[in-house]
Amino acid sequence: MLFRCLIIPMAVLALNACVNIDINLFGGDDTPVVEVDDVRFEVEVADTSALRDKGLTGRDYLEERRGMLYIPDGRFAGAFWMKGMRFPLDFIWIGEDCRVVDVAVNARIPAPGTPDDRIWRYRSYPSAAYTLEVNAGEVDRFGIRVGDEVKFENIRGGC
Repeated sequence: MLFRCLIIPMAVLALNACVNIDINLFGGDDTPVVEVDDVRFEVEVADTSALRDKGLTGRDYLEERRGMLYIPDGRFAGAFWMKGMRFPLDFIWIGEDCRVVDVAVNARIPAPGTPDDRIWRYRSYPSAAYTLEVNAGEVDRFGIRVGDEVKFENIRGGC
């Protein structure tokens, strides 16, 4: 029994060394994080067309200090709307220089039955490279402002 308890972990370590598999036996944290001026948000990354289209639509809530980071196909983030949302959001737009370039607070959900052409579109002025959606009120609660530095952790490319 002791032999099996020792041989299996040793075999995993040997396999890892031989084929360079990224195995973390000690519970490392690879959660994507966006840090805005020392405020950390654990995020889901929307970096495909399907993920960007779905976004947070249909969810009932988002936990505090959680969000969704949108990484566009092109160079700049597009417009966002609240169609299908069940709770309000704050938008944080991040420039190519890894600083907040614009914010929109308390983006409200449209009334049921609102025609698509009457749903407000939110966009950044000036253009942004990324968009971070968080719970409504968190921009003000955490004092996030234009010019704040942004850092990405466990997110390919970017800041």
